[in-house]
Amino acid sequence: MKTVRRFLLLCFGLSLMMMFQMMLMPKWLPIGFMPDFPLLIVLLVSFWKPNAFGFWLGLLLGSFQGWLHGTGWWAFALSRGFASTFASWLRVRWLWQSPLAAGFCAALGTVFAEILLALFLTLSERNLSPFVLLPMIVAFEIPFNALFAFAISHIAQMRRLAV
Repeated sequence: MKTVRRFLLLCFGLSLMMMFQMMLMPKWLPIGFMPDFPLLIVLLVSFWKPNAFGFWLGLLLGSFQGWLHGTGWWAFALSRGFASTFASWLRVRWLWQSPLAAGFCAALGTVFAEILLALFLTLSERNLSPFVLLPMIVAFEIPFNALFAFAISHIAQMRRLAV
């Protein structure tokens, strides 16, 4: 019973987060200044707990995000899944677990995911328009995702120390 309740709460929270990103953030922030919350969640989960769960979470959230965008759901799913694998690899091989390292991992993971997304969309659309938009998207998403990852990791670390 507790697992079902936790799963339903997780689904509700993820749906609320996606609605927040897709409907409210574009109205509140200037054009292009928008963090990618599903990607940020995938990167942070893969950073904090480097295992195969992050890949499946990336596939799930990427599919949902692609479905909401209306096109290329498979490209979103694969790019988020591979980005989670990249974040896990960074954490295991190179980084220590700290808020600064989480921000750095989110920045590199964002670049990796967006390059993969542009590559997959270029292959499916057979034109280079996703690569034309890539520098603008990456330039705005990197600082926001890194800042949010740092802040979330810092708050989580403070809560662990306080307990």
